[in-house]
Amino acid sequence: MKVGLDKKKIIEAAADMADEKGIANVTLKVLAEELGIKPPSLYKHFSGGLDELNKELMLYGWRSLESEITRAAIGKAKDDAIIAICYAYRNFVAKHKGLFEAMQWYNMYQSKKHLEATQGTISVLFQVLEAYGLEEEQKVHIVRMLRGFLQGFVSIESHGGYGNPTPLSDTFDFALKTILNGIRDLQGGTEQ
Repeated sequence: MKVGLDKKKIIEAAADMADEKGIANVTLKVLAEELGIKPPSLYKHFSGGLDELNKELMLYGWRSLESEITRAAIGKAKDDAIIAICYAYRNFVAKHKGLFEAMQWYNMYQSKKHLEATQGTISVLFQVLEAYGLEEEQKVHIVRMLRGFLQGFVSIESHGGYGNPTPLSDTFDFALKTILNGIRDLQGGTEQ
């Protein structure tokens, strides 16, 4: 095993490779070649092979996304925080298309560890929604809606699935305004 090569560095290298070549092209053989080691050396850190590596990539991706959106929301409230979070999410996926694919691959309810990794991102949204004075069930619906919008929009965008010449940023902004207007409607139409 190469000196200084630990599990974290291997996961980071695999994430970079996924972003560069696509998650489907990350294999233990190719990763080992990239790292300058023999494939069996990777089993020291990933005894479950490629499946375990992919699960670790999913966890790493969700933790990285949580960090990005948390940083984006700091010092902001309400609409400004939601907009910042949504743009941070979109920018994260634009930079990490392969890692994002790995994040979608595994069921977050598979284990407590997986649930905790994905819950961080969701809890940031719930914290921002506290400022709106909404009922708990309304917050659940809004978080689900935001998650569905973001995950769907960026998935289609990252695969080049939007063909209309209207700028995607205009569509993204329009959707955000519509969502924020809906939140205000839940508050009785007044900004608080």
